[in-house]
Order: sequence, then C-alpha cells, then structure tokens
Amino acid sequence: MKFTIQNRLLQYLRILTSIASIAAFISLILKYGFYLPDKWIIRFVIMDEIIAAIYVLTIFTGFFISNKKWQFVKNAPFETGLLILFIILLFAEEILTPGKPHDFIKSATPASYTQLYFVIIQVYIIINAVINLFRTREWWQLTSLSPARIMILSYGLIIFGGSLLLKLPKASYSPLHWIDTLFVSTSAVCVTGLTTVNLSDVFTFTGQLIILLLIQTGGLGIVTITSLIALYIFRGIRLHDQIMIKEVLNAENFRSIASIIKAIFIFTFATELIGATGLYFAFSNLGLSEFDRIFSSIFHSVSAYCNAGFSIFPQNLQPGTYDFRPISLVIIMIMIVCGGLGFYTWSDIIGLGEQTMIKKHGLTQQTKIILISTLILIVSGAFLIWLFQLEQWGSLPPGQQVLNSFFLSVVSRTAGYSNVEIGDIFVSTAMIVILLMYIGAAPNSTAGGIKITTGLILLHSFRAFSKGSNRVEVGWNTIPMITVRKAFIVLIVSIALIFISLLLMSITEKSSFFDNLFEIVSAFGTVGLSRGITPGLSVIGKSIIIFVMFAGKIGLFSLAVAISREVEGTSYYFPEVNLMI
Repeated sequence: MKFTIQNRLLQYLRILTSIASIAAFISLILKYGFYLPDKWIIRFVIMDEIIAAIYVLTIFTGFFISNKKWQFVKNAPFETGLLILFIILLFAEEILTPGKPHDFIKSATPASYTQLYFVIIQVYIIINAVINLFRTREWWQLTSLSPARIMILSYGLIIFGGSLLLKLPKASYSPLHWIDTLFVSTSAVCVTGLTTVNLSDVFTFTGQLIILLLIQTGGLGIVTITSLIALYIFRGIRLHDQIMIKEVLNAENFRSIASIIKAIFIFTFATELIGATGLYFAFSNLGLSEFDRIFSSIFHSVSAYCNAGFSIFPQNLQPGTYDFRPISLVIIMIMIVCGGLGFYTWSDIIGLGEQTMIKKHGLTQQTKIILISTLILIVSGAFLIWLFQLEQWGSLPPGQQVLNSFFLSVVSRTAGYSNVEIGDIFVSTAMIVILLMYIGAAPNSTAGGIKITTGLILLHSFRAFSKGSNRVEVGWNTIPMITVRKAFIVLIVSIALIFISLLLMSITEKSSFFDNLFEIVSAFGTVGLSRGITPGLSVIGKSIIIFVMFAGKIGLFSLAVAISREVEGTSYYFPEVNLMI
C-alpha cells in the first residue's frame, strides 16, 4: 500500500519529533541537573527553541492537512493546549518585548514568578517528550506479564529513575549517598514520608520539585497515569490493557474505565488546587517570599492529599522555626481525609465517573463502611491519644490538646505529618499510633495499611468462624469467600513481613526494639511517622525499610500474586487428615 504525500510527510515529522524529544530530555537534564558554563546554557536555549519549532511545525502540519479541522482539535486537546501555551509565550517574549527574552514576564510580575515560569516551560518539554515516547513504544508493552507484575515493574522503574534524578548535582546542596536518594525516591513514590535527610536542608528547589512529581505519580498510580496517556494519545485503550486496568482499578465494566480515569484526574487536581489555595492564605504569617509561599502551599497540598507526609519545612509542622496557625493543620487534616477515603467513596457520594452510569438509591455498603469506620477510628484514636498524653500535654490549652490529638490520629492513618515530636510521646500512645498505621484507610485510595475493609472482614470472619458459621456476613450482606481468603492472605503476609523485617533490623540496628517496630509498621502502612531513628539506619536497615515501603505501596495481595506461580484447578482431592489445634 502506497503512502500518500501527506502520510509520508506526517511520518517524517513524527520521526523528527521523536529525535527532538530525546534532545529535549537531554537538554532538560543537563541544564537543570548540572552546573554548566553560560555559553553551554545559551546553546541549550537555542536547542530548545529548535525543538519547540519542530513540535509546532508538526502540530500545524497535522492541522492544515486534516480534512476536519475541528475533529483534529477535538482528538488532540492536549497537543492543542501545549500549542496555545507556546503561542502565548512567543507573543509575550518576541512581539511585546523583542530582543529581550523573558523581559515581559519579569516586568509584569515579581521576580519570584520568573522561576515558576521556567518550571512551566520545562514541564512542557517533559510532557512533549513523554507523548512522543509513548507514540513510538510498542516494545514497552510487556503483554506477557500479569497485571500485578506490570505494576511492580512500573513502580520499580519510576523509583529507580527518581533516585537517579535526585543524584543530579543541582538537586541537592551536597552530594548524597545512593542509598539515601533511593530511600527518598521510594518513600516519595510509595507516598510514605520517611526520609533519611532533612528535605529543606539537603534538597534544592530542583530536588524538591522532583520529589513533588514523584509524590504525585505515586499518589495517582502508574496505571492511572499511563491509562490517561493512552486515552489521549492512542485515542483509546487496547483490550489487553483494559483487562489490566479493570483489575487494578477494580472497575465493574470496560465501559466505565475511561470515565473513571478522567474523573480521578479531575477530582484529584481540583481537590489539590483547593487545598493549595487554602494553605496559601494560611501560610501568610510565615514570612515566606511569594514564590516560596506558593510552592510550599502546592507541595503540602499534594503531599497531604496523596497521604505522603513530606514537608519542606525544617521541623515538619512542629512549632519552632515557623509558627503554624491551627487553620493550616485543619486544612491538611481535611486533605488527608479526602485522599484517605478514596476516589470510589467520593464518586459514590457526589456522583463521578462510573457511579453516574449506575442508577441506585443511597450509598453503597462499602461507602457506608468506610465512612463510619473512618469516623470511629479518627474519634476513638484522638480520644485515646488525648487520654494517654494528658499527663504530658496537661499544661497546654484545651484547644491545643484537642488539635494535637485529632491531628496525630488523622496523620497516623498513613499521612506522616507531625506537629509534635513522635519520639517524645508515651509508649502507650505510640502503640495506638501503630494500630492506626497498621489499619490504614480506604481501598483504592492514596493511603496504605491493610485497609479498613480488610480489617472489618477479618473481624467479622473471626466472629463467624468462632461461632461455627461457614459464612461471613456484614450487616445484611454476605462477603464472598474469595474476598475473605484475600483478607487472610493480606493478614498473614503483613505479619510475616513485619516479623522478618523486625528480626533483621534487630540484628543490624542499634536502636531499641520498639523504635524498630514503630519504624517498620510506619513503612508498611506508608505513613512516614518516625521516632527519630531513620537518619541513623545502616545501609542494610535502610534497604529493609525501602523494601517494606515498596511492599506496602503495591499491596500485599498483589505482591503475593506476583511472586507466586499460578496453579490450574484440579478435579481431584487428597485424603483429609485432622490435626490437633
């Protein structure tokens, strides 16, 4: 079949754009990752202009040779948006202020906004590179792997890539050991919050921006992000990929997948934008520059919603260097709860994505369980924390005691922020925190732990089996036995993981048994709270925590499925044997 002149032209432009994308990625890494002489920076700026020109030429060519102009724009909204951004910037720099690049931006806004402008341009180049990479990446589709193994491999590659980016000279003020960058990258992608270094003291703005992007990637999920790219780049998702996405997202049918993915992105970014706006006004008393105030608001909003618990303030959210208003902590608590409830809970409450296709009366049973359990855990956890800490916090104002109690109760369920020194709280309080960290929040959320629903199934299973019943019932509903088996797999694997990790750390680390246990459960629940032993861990200890964070993020059932071999069903049974219990 002969290609038309138009098709040949588009084919050559796509090849040229792919080469330009690689050049853009190299330019981005070298310019913002290394300290270069001015003459090299000028050359890279010229290279970026050539790359942008190639990209614009490709879009314009596709638009003009298209028979249906509006259909082209409709089918390529992302590329069209980038093109409009490019035209606006070109108009601002070359038309309004010819011969003075970026002078319009500098004169129209404070100097601090100029840095934000450069960040937007670099993000544009990254997105452009990713788009072209996905367009030429049939080899990337590892179709022979199971969904669980694809997810593990994807997270592993992102973590490894993040650790390499954090090793760049411009990412930190001083060189970091490879285990520290791997630790921070794992903690960010797994939205944990544990860190071996102080983010504000060690990482530059570039490093903090990399961490923010890793947090957002981990919070949204690799599968969700790649699925959205497939929707807009490939104009749809192939059947094999739909099967994987359906299993990971737990969608009820294939038709709902696109609606779910789009709604997840819209809800996530809308919530984070509202949270960042609230924090921007709440941080008005901290004495930050305008740019630092904006970036801090965005960083902590994303970190809170994703339940990551990372902070770029020197002492996290504890009073000291900065005097945080109670409203700041309240906003962060709300963001944590929003992320911890999970998208499916919110879609059931306000009607988004898949739920708009289903006509039903009232909330689903799962939503009711999650809402009631979340309220019970937060309130009961806060009460027990206040009760056990009353002797230590007795001199504080009553309002401060209540705020500290609720904040610690909320963040213990996988957020990891701290407004009090965790190493100073009583052991009894720390045990309540461990329990909350182990349980976690809702399934299909940004939080970790064994999940609320898993804990509830285990409790009802214990009650049913101890009474001799062969059915597990929650309210007026029967839980399928396959779900019960999954819950027990999670329980057994979690106990084994915590025990083995604790055994190994008891051998390699000098910290106390309880502090090791707290650290491991915090890593498993992707929480991020620590009693102060993280920076002092050995290389082996850090490696153990890295693995525990990774296992907690991908899910223990997915881990068990990925490492086990699938067994086909058999029609025969071995003789039964009774063992004493």
